[in-house]
Amino acid sequence: MSVGNALKEARMNVGVTQEQVAQKLFVTRQMVSRWEQDKTLPNVHVLKTLSVLYGIPIDFMSGIIHYWACALSSR
Repeated sequence: MSVGNALKEARMNVGVTQEQVAQKLFVTRQMVSRWEQDKTLPNVHVLKTLSVLYGIPIDFMSGIIHYWACALSSR
């Protein structure tokens, strides 16, 4: 599972829109969309906030990021 897919699934599980996430994080809805499409990655401070918002342990979030980074580096 990609980072974007995991973020989208987590967001949908708590029943919030990209716009609502964007407002809580003081970013644009387009930025949230870019994260979910794997076009960019949220920084560590955003990941911390997302883990609280989505009710997911930060260790899980950072594990996804690590897995994704390793997959990219092996290309």
